[in-house]
Amino acid sequence: MSVTLKPTITSILKIQRANAKIINALKPEGARGRAVKYGLTEGQRAAQAETHVDTGALKASHRMYYDPNGPKGLIYIDTSAANPRTGAKTSAYGPVEHARGDPHDFYARVERLHGKRISEGMIHVIYSDLPQ
Repeated sequence: MSVTLKPTITSILKIQRANAKIINALKPEGARGRAVKYGLTEGQRAAQAETHVDTGALKASHRMYYDPNGPKGLIYIDTSAANPRTGAKTSAYGPVEHARGDPHDFYARVERLHGKRISEGMIHVIYSDLPQ
C-alpha cells in the first residue's frame, strides 16, 4: 500500500530553512571555510610535532596559507626562514630532510599519523552546521 503525503506550508518552510542552512554551511565563509581552517591549524601543529629538531628552525618554519576564495589552504616551509647556526634556508634543507623517509618525512607522517583525526575533525565542523 502506497501513501502519498500532502506537503503543508509548514513542512515546505521547514525544508526551505534546512536547505538554506546547508547552503550557508557550504559557503566559503561558512562551515566549509571553518573546516579548512581547522584542517590547516591541526596540520601545521602536527607538522611541527613530527619535524625532528636540531636548532628548531625547520620546526618553526612551517606556515599555513588560507585562500578564502576556495576555500582551500596550504601548509609549507617559509622561504625566508633560516637556520640560526648555519644561515641555511629551511626551505632548502627541509625537502632534503623530508626525502630521507620515515621517520624524517614530516608531511607524510602528518598524513599517516594524523590525517584521519584531522579529516574527521573537519567533517565534524561541517556536520555541526547542518540541520539535524
